[in-house]
Amino acid sequence: MFLFKRNFTQRGMQNFSAHAKKSLLGITCVGKQDGGGAQVHAVMSALLFSRVTGIPYFHSPFRRVEHGRDAEAFAAEWEAAFNLGFSKPCVPHGVPTISAGAFNQEYRGVPAVVAEQHFHNFAERHLGMYPALAEELRARLLLPQRTFERPTIAVHIRRGDVVGNPAAAQRLTSNATALDNIKRVLADRPGHRVVVFSQGEPSDFGTLAEFCEFELNSDIFATVSGMIAADCLIMAKSSLSYVAGLLSKGAVYYEPFWHGPIPSWHVLPRAGAAHARSPVSFAAPALTALRLRSRRSKPWD
Repeated sequence: MFLFKRNFTQRGMQNFSAHAKKSLLGITCVGKQDGGGAQVHAVMSALLFSRVTGIPYFHSPFRRVEHGRDAEAFAAEWEAAFNLGFSKPCVPHGVPTISAGAFNQEYRGVPAVVAEQHFHNFAERHLGMYPALAEELRARLLLPQRTFERPTIAVHIRRGDVVGNPAAAQRLTSNATALDNIKRVLADRPGHRVVVFSQGEPSDFGTLAEFCEFELNSDIFATVSGMIAADCLIMAKSSLSYVAGLLSKGAVYYEPFWHGPIPSWHVLPRAGAAHARSPVSFAAPALTALRLRSRRSKPWD
């Protein structure tokens, strides 16, 4: 059976049967229709998988992205802004695409491309490989250019779809927690300007309005560009934040959630003991081998 070993290195594929090597043409990332940050993060996990294993990546352009007036047009904007398909071929015409689960069941068909919504289960075990990938991806970005005249701390505070939504309560960072995080970072970086990137009105953020500047309800691409360009980023529990953190050259302060931190990031204290999922919970099982993930695993976003 075709297994992906947990101890893969950049030397590429190991322990594949000869038949498996002949049957696998490559991988692609397709099928998500949620927010743009989550979809960019998913493709980045596939690119990391390809980079670590040596298995070719075939690009599948975004088809629909939430939170825009026209989901298909918005997808095209995300595709153009992040340019993740640069120099990457699309799945060749006529080549079958199959799921990881189907491939792992002793697939015996013609060479195929394994299509999955993401490769986070693998990527979370190789987080230290993301910086090299991010260096490559930064050169492709076609986001609006952002610069700051003063040393700046960008603070992403997720609001919008998580406010008043009990199902998303664990994704919400309270004003009190945001204030604690900002004070902690300012102690490390005194004299920095603090800019909050979010949605809503300044009055929604309580005492933060007394010493923070705000960039609210702005163009999403200008927002993520600002988060990347800042000297320091305080992340939210958000894939958009995660992508900005990966692409940032500045200091990154990570608020724990289910996607784990890059080794160079500063990990902020966890807000409360009732958080549902640990950022290292994916590493807990003592697995002997890691297959291409199936869609029945963790509900990553």
